[in-house]
Amino acid sequence: MNLCFLDLETTGLDPKKDSIIEFSFLVQDEKGKELSRFDQVLIPERSPLTPYVTHITGITAEELKENGKYLAEIMPEVTEKIRDSVIVGHNIGFDIQFLKENGLDLISNNYLDTHELARILLIDEESYALEILSEKYGFNHSDAHRAMSDVEASAELFSFLKQKITALPAEFLAQIKDSLENKTDWLAKSFFLETKGVDNFSLPKKELPKPPNTFSLPENFDSSAEKLSPSFSLFINQGNSIMSADFLVSAANNLVSRGERILVVSPKLEFFPSLEKFPTPEVLFDPQKLKEFVNKRDKLGSKEAAFFLQCSWRNYLGLRGKNFFALFAGQRELWDEVCVEKADNEVFASVLQKKQDEKILVISPQAFFRFHDLEIFNNRILLIDEAEIFAEKLLFAPSKEISLVKFLEDEKTSVSAHFFVTNFCKDIIEPRMQHTITPFPEKILLGKGDLFPEQIRGLKKISSDPKISAIEKILTNPKEGSVRWLKYFPETGNLSFGTWHPDDWRKTKSILGSFRKIFFHRHKIIRDDPFFRVFVGSTEGEFLQDTRLGLNKELEIPTNLESANDPQFNSFCATKILELSESIDEKNGLLANFSSLETLKKVFSEVSEPLLESNVFVKGERVSGGSSKVLELLKRSSNILLFTQKLIDPSLAELPISTIVVQKFPFPPPHPLLKELENVMKQSGQSFWNSWVAPQVTANISRRISVYPHAKKVIWLDPRENSSWGKELLKSLFKLA
Repeated sequence: MNLCFLDLETTGLDPKKDSIIEFSFLVQDEKGKELSRFDQVLIPERSPLTPYVTHITGITAEELKENGKYLAEIMPEVTEKIRDSVIVGHNIGFDIQFLKENGLDLISNNYLDTHELARILLIDEESYALEILSEKYGFNHSDAHRAMSDVEASAELFSFLKQKITALPAEFLAQIKDSLENKTDWLAKSFFLETKGVDNFSLPKKELPKPPNTFSLPENFDSSAEKLSPSFSLFINQGNSIMSADFLVSAANNLVSRGERILVVSPKLEFFPSLEKFPTPEVLFDPQKLKEFVNKRDKLGSKEAAFFLQCSWRNYLGLRGKNFFALFAGQRELWDEVCVEKADNEVFASVLQKKQDEKILVISPQAFFRFHDLEIFNNRILLIDEAEIFAEKLLFAPSKEISLVKFLEDEKTSVSAHFFVTNFCKDIIEPRMQHTITPFPEKILLGKGDLFPEQIRGLKKISSDPKISAIEKILTNPKEGSVRWLKYFPETGNLSFGTWHPDDWRKTKSILGSFRKIFFHRHKIIRDDPFFRVFVGSTEGEFLQDTRLGLNKELEIPTNLESANDPQFNSFCATKILELSESIDEKNGLLANFSSLETLKKVFSEVSEPLLESNVFVKGERVSGGSSKVLELLKRSSNILLFTQKLIDPSLAELPISTIVVQKFPFPPPHPLLKELENVMKQSGQSFWNSWVAPQVTANISRRISVYPHAKKVIWLDPRENSSWGKELLKSLFKLA
């Protein structure tokens, strides 16, 4: 069996629209002897070579002009050299799909994916990107993102992974033997079946990081904490994300020293590595359900067999958390089949029992609202991080949203579901929008008395599934006072229906009354704070300020600002970023934060071209790879220019970012529930802006900025700063006159 290690460079990610611009492979025999190699740049025949693609791949227009060939020219040589070899590569499905769409269908060849094997065998990697693994394990990858360099690195990685298989415990190999022999034809199974493994394997131990150095609490913290009760809270300003997390840990330890038990509620669990996390059932693996996963299938396909091994190996190591399972695209549905899912599961109960005696637990807001009444949380003081974000999660916690995606994807219900969605768009959505469907998602608030008898008849034809009955109930029998909405996503054709009732929300808010609690929040503390009074239900208590927790950054507003609605605004931002990039060095990096991913990509492309020949390390969130890959690359780099939209991670605090550029005020995306809420507040004479929008926007600004503690200056490019509301928002974050 010969192996053909193969990699392509392309002008984009769409096999139907983008071009192959480099085709490289090497063929080895079973013993690793090289039989042939091939490396050729190709003239793009679909989407063109752009400066951005040159930046990513290193392939230039000059190189294509001098050495480029058309794909059809190389087909005979490629076919002759590859023949019936097993095709091997990192995420090889991407390359195979491109070849098929360009007329080279290697249908008779088998495939092996080193990315897939790595996710089975390597536990808890920060990133499975080829260049990251190559650097960590010492593979030759000197010219990352050129196809032949990737080919050679894949060959080394493949050899490394085969050695990992031979070092697996014999006991584990015996456990998976029957399933691999009888349940699958997956080519890679032979590597696991042909090795004996080792008998003296020892399980690795993973310990929690040590807590940070104790943060010195304000002098009046102790006296204020003594007064805590269900009706008395302690409000503390919050800014620097890292320091605020350390502050919370120190506050929790302080209270534990008095004999208290603590529950920290935070949307950013990764900022608390030293604390025990509370898991939801969906993030836990159930070994019994893996057996059911295998037994209900006559055969495991290649992806299912690989997933079976991923789960089996982690189960053998005693790992239960989803974060250890290295799930990749297309595996979400498979995980749904093997996770705990329900709270009455024995695995979930066992995990809770082990955490019962923990003095301090940290939990996400969503999980808190679901599991607040469990015995494990009894008699704990509640410390709430990111209180504006918490209030938003609280507001939406009682909402129920049901999607048709399951029925649109199922062969049995697909036709009737698509027919229903098409008619619903034509009869309901388009008339209300007063325009035809666009490529953008639509969110529509349904009226109090709206009923849909015609549509219900079409809905009932889809299925007798309880979810269909639940949608029918939303549409036909709205509870008095409820808020209802629908969302339509043209890209996928999916339609979902949502409902929310204020009584359910008030009931959820009442949960907080059973805890003795401390709230931490980001925006300027106001004594008569309508945000907390209305949306959290508590304003009684003391207000503390700690200058160490504030942003403490200089704010700069350029004088020549463009209108945010001007078509040239993105170019204006790009020009400003390029000007600032001239001062980037090893100690002074630059962060550019954007309101949307689409805008980020446009400005990134505009900035990248003129910086191609510079020593500036330009990376972008979801533009330069997944978040884990970008974070790993940043750790190894200097002279950083980083583009972000939502990325918030504690490791970012280590970057030498000295200047932050903010493109726009980060307004939350509109939601029909908020629209209805605004209408109700207006009727009662309350300001929705002051009570909801301003706190949310300031919290989101602070979250984006505060994760970079070394930054001294924030440059604001949104011209709306000049309006009264813009100045007021920034004054609440920065010390402005």
